[in-house]
Amino acid sequence: MIEYRQLTSDSSRRYDIDWLRVILFVLLIWFHYAVFSLEKLRDSDMELFNLPLYFIITVMHQWRLAALFIISGMGTAFAFRRRTWKTYVNERFVRLGIPLLFGTYILWFGIFNPIDTTFRLFTIFPGSEKMPYGHLWFIYNLLIYSILLTPVFSHVRNNPNGKIVRFVRSLFSIHYGLGILLLPPLILSINAILFKPWEFGEVGIWWEFPRYLLYFLFGFLMISAKEDFFRVIDKIRIPITILTPVLAIIWFLTLESFGIPNVMDGGWVKDPSCTSGFIEGKELLSCSAFSFEATMAAIIQSFHAWFWCLFIFSWASKLLNRPSKWLAYLNEAVYPTYIVHMHLTFLPITIFGIIGAGYYVGLTLGTIFVMFAVMLCFEISRRTVWARPFFGIKGGFSEVEKLFPYNMIEDSSGKVIISVIFHIITLMMIIGLWAFLVGAGVLGAAT
Repeated sequence: MIEYRQLTSDSSRRYDIDWLRVILFVLLIWFHYAVFSLEKLRDSDMELFNLPLYFIITVMHQWRLAALFIISGMGTAFAFRRRTWKTYVNERFVRLGIPLLFGTYILWFGIFNPIDTTFRLFTIFPGSEKMPYGHLWFIYNLLIYSILLTPVFSHVRNNPNGKIVRFVRSLFSIHYGLGILLLPPLILSINAILFKPWEFGEVGIWWEFPRYLLYFLFGFLMISAKEDFFRVIDKIRIPITILTPVLAIIWFLTLESFGIPNVMDGGWVKDPSCTSGFIEGKELLSCSAFSFEATMAAIIQSFHAWFWCLFIFSWASKLLNRPSKWLAYLNEAVYPTYIVHMHLTFLPITIFGIIGAGYYVGLTLGTIFVMFAVMLCFEISRRTVWARPFFGIKGGFSEVEKLFPYNMIEDSSGKVIISVIFHIITLMMIIGLWAFLVGAGVLGAAT
């Protein structure tokens, strides 16, 4: 989606950020399959593995999206260095807006009810059940963040040694890395303390909307400080490696310890089970928006997520900043596979449930199937000229010509025939994605 290059050299890439982006989207596919098939655990005989699975899923959910928004912010810093703000905004509308509209109106059937779909598309925080773009809310938020923060990005680009960048560098220069360890999670904590009590946060709405905007901005600012960021995360690698698992355990153990419903997700003030006072000398749950318990929960949650982000970026910088013949290919596959993966997830979950496969068997086989299917969709769409922008793939026919079987044909008429064939195959693929989604719903309702 975005190219990543070191700011110290236009010819060298930050391969670690590319690798992290690939790895995190692979984990996203596994995560979604694991979460949406959790109800199958009731039929599983492997209860011993349920607690570790729950631990992995809940802990990962706290930082995986945060890290992806940081990476998007980093990509913006790299991209903005070579673009004007007008070019950047135009590219964002093309790279994010076209796939978003395609996903909303075509993949999620919005074309069959265009007025209602358009109304919900422009509704602020419509809720997960009413989002017309489904799992593409990540793209939706990213487009909004990109536009909102463009003035900041432009200012930093035009003032590479201005007050903002100097402040970030001074933050990174604080002894023992305390600046990067403390200030960002404290800012995230303030966001959570102020906004989380009022509404349940999910899929990037309500209090999560400013939260992910902050992560996106942090990613941009960290790269704007050039190599200072990578130097400081190298220095804190060992302490962050020790502290992050400790924080994960503390966060996990405190999930049910504060006596406030949805204290990590938000919206407890409106929760009907949350009242205040005493009955027969027994204290009931406190609904206070800004209680000590709620504040502590926000701080623990914010530090936990931020430390995980620093942990993975630190180790990626050490282990993954190296080229690979597969990296460019996998990086190009990330965006289109993300767009289609949800349509391919529900049907195998339903089928494995019907045939009585255990949760872990279904998770293993289903994840392998989805991985294979999304890559097949990528290989088809990247060979279809008119489909490439809809699936977030750069380049036109000049790029398609480099691929098999186009590169085996010298005759232009032969290439046209192949192109027509792939456009037909892509149309069939879209119909197939619809069929997977509808089939999962029909089979699920029947069982």
